Amino acid sequence: MVEDTKGDTSRENIAGRLERLPFSSFHTKFALMLTSGEWAESLMLLGNGAILGLVAAYYHLTGNLQTFAFPAFFFAGEFVGSIAFGRLADARGRRAVFLINQLVFGLGMIIAGFMNSWPLIGIFVMIGGIGVGGEFPLVDSYGTEVFTGKNRGAWLALIYTIAVTAAPLIIFITSITHNMGYYSFRIPLWFMGAAGIVVWLIRFRLKESPRWLANHGKLEEAETMMDKIEEEVKKSAGVKELPPVTDTLEVPVRVSKYKDIFAPDVRKTTIMMAIFMFFQSGIFYGFVTFAPGLVTVSFPKSDPLGAAAVIFSGFVFGSIFNIFIIDKIERKWGIILFAVLGGVFGTFFAIIHGLDEVVIFGFLTAFMLWNFSNFMHQYNAEIFPTRVRTTAAGFVYSISRISTTILVLFIAVFIGSKNAPGIFAFVWILVVIVSVVLIVLGPKSTRKYVEQIAN
Repeated sequence: MVEDTKGDTSRENIAGRLERLPFSSFHTKFALMLTSGEWAESLMLLGNGAILGLVAAYYHLTGNLQTFAFPAFFFAGEFVGSIAFGRLADARGRRAVFLINQLVFGLGMIIAGFMNSWPLIGIFVMIGGIGVGGEFPLVDSYGTEVFTGKNRGAWLALIYTIAVTAAPLIIFITSITHNMGYYSFRIPLWFMGAAGIVVWLIRFRLKESPRWLANHGKLEEAETMMDKIEEEVKKSAGVKELPPVTDTLEVPVRVSKYKDIFAPDVRKTTIMMAIFMFFQSGIFYGFVTFAPGLVTVSFPKSDPLGAAAVIFSGFVFGSIFNIFIIDKIERKWGIILFAVLGGVFGTFFAIIHGLDEVVIFGFLTAFMLWNFSNFMHQYNAEIFPTRVRTTAAGFVYSISRISTTILVLFIAVFIGSKNAPGIFAFVWILVVIVSVVLIVLGPKSTRKYVEQIAN
């Protein structure tokens, strides 16, 4: 093994050099730049149920199919964006996509706010959704490649903890604007769009992933990037030398094609996650989309958006809790555990009759489902090899976007958007399916280097 001038192991050992980095302001700044985009897009992702209600009220939309077609526009956009940006991030680099997707999101939402018919609003919301589509798989993958194996789950949970504060905020904003007529849903859309533009400007300071550079044979660039990162870490930590590189984790040089997500070493993982993603979306968005309306139906004289803001704050507290456990529980078992707990508390949310009890059990359901979500996002990114990480993560995530549209419309049309017991009975079917898939096919991944998981 070749020694470099600093006494560390081979300078080509990019992954090993990343894994030995101590905590520093570099990690904090990197996390915040990732978080900014997650926060902006979570405004729409978690607020679509409230906003669709405002659009439906203003345009007097009636019938489940017509009403719930509006969020379908957004999820359709995410479907396209997940595939396109996921592949682009593997082919052209993580940073390149980050300098495009938030601009698309921001402009789409701003223009949507100026449209004067609900189909046109839906079309530009769909364009904004295309920008959002690449965000989840890219943030998950980018963070997985930069943060160390022993705590990457906690870092990603922290990112989502900050991002999920967007949920109660957008619900609060819509509760203020819901009586403003023409501006009721436009102000929230403009707010989202402005947030996306600000994030786009912030992210020009992002560095490219050294693991991606090494994987694409850009070794000199990868080493230069690692030199800059190590100097920043040493300066931040106030040390002259970094810990020695103790693990040889060579990143194989192998540029992928889209079809490689079904290569022999990846095929099983791709198929497993595709099945899982199709059904898991109904668990999470069955609650997010219908919860505000269920409160309205059960308690017509209450403040449904105010109650929803309290319920959705469970996402924030659930994510804070998740920071402390995500790297201590095997990822696949964490997903199963919190899917089941979400089903249990969701059932109580559906059958309890008092407003206070509904809010409490709704809060607990949100708490459990965000733990489920954090485990899932980290798992989806880390179990794929670097050469196809964002392509594969984007592909399976796109399946969850199209299945969200299908399952939400299925619930609305065949079960009924006001049938709380029926909705959660269906959710239980989905919980059983995703649990069985993970138990039978899911690999273990917690606290392993991504190179080890891929092998």
